[in-house]
Amino acid sequence: MVYVFLFYLFISFLIGAADYKPFENFIGFLYFVRLTLYWIYWIYLIYWINKHKNNKKILEKSLLILIILTAIYSIIQYFFYPDLRNLIYAGWDPHLYRLFGTFFDTSVAGAIYGLIFFALYLRGMDLVKNRWLLIALLSVNFILVVLTFSRSLYLAFITCLVLHSILKKFWKRMVIFLVVFTFLLLVVPKPFGEGVNLGRMFSVRSRLDDYRAAIKIWRRSPLLGIGYNRIRYEKIRINIIEGFGSDLTHSGASFHSSFSIILVTGGVIGLVLFIFVLLRLSMINEFSRYLVIFLSLMSLSDNILLHPFIIFLFLSLTALYRVSPSRKSI
Repeated sequence: MVYVFLFYLFISFLIGAADYKPFENFIGFLYFVRLTLYWIYWIYLIYWINKHKNNKKILEKSLLILIILTAIYSIIQYFFYPDLRNLIYAGWDPHLYRLFGTFFDTSVAGAIYGLIFFALYLRGMDLVKNRWLLIALLSVNFILVVLTFSRSLYLAFITCLVLHSILKKFWKRMVIFLVVFTFLLLVVPKPFGEGVNLGRMFSVRSRLDDYRAAIKIWRRSPLLGIGYNRIRYEKIRINIIEGFGSDLTHSGASFHSSFSIILVTGGVIGLVLFIFVLLRLSMINEFSRYLVIFLSLMSLSDNILLHPFIIFLFLSLTALYRVSPSRKSI
């Protein structure tokens, strides 16, 4: 299904090529190449893991190092660099007193923390042999999730935890999770700024405007889309962003939702194929199913599924545990 999806995006890109300048087509094609390279990475990673029995252990140890370093650097950022407003000129959002780690974005950082949490929660004893270290890492990542103040993350995170608890009949564990999560929301510091206000409305309005812009561009070619990825140039055409300096805008070639990006660039057909790809990935095993659900829910309001680092982490975890049965968790 992935091959069908990528082939379709390529055909869709070629069909709309005449409507754009050579340079615009070249940049759009590079986006498509990058998307294809993600899949090639997954194929090679599976080959590499199967090539030698020690390679899987190497990847597990590498992921554990990544988990520990991510937690350390995120804590350092929260206490020593809580204000990102000094990088507004570079196109970053002005996050204040929120956890964004080394990713400079609360939603992306939150998706990373969520992936790490579920990797530890569902396959913890594969990655961490020491039970107390596993509990410590789970606790730290649970707190990191809360400190992002990302409501889309909260929704996806709690939904997956509750769903897993219901299916496994972990009723006591579900109650503990909900109580601890609610308690942390009440007690975590909220010094100043609209970003830590969970009732904020400006981000809701921003996303609604973003959805309207996506629908406006999508109507130009509803079935086949405008081609992956020419969003920046369509935004310039309809004056959503200015042509001068548009390459400095991090969101210039995207929309808040990953599904909006695929709908606009691939049309209805592309979106349907993309959903089938996600369903196929979710059927690899139970582990991948929860990761896909988590990322998909977050991607309704933030571009998570198409973010490079999140893709690499997701594909690495999925490739690592695509076949082997789950060991005992905590």
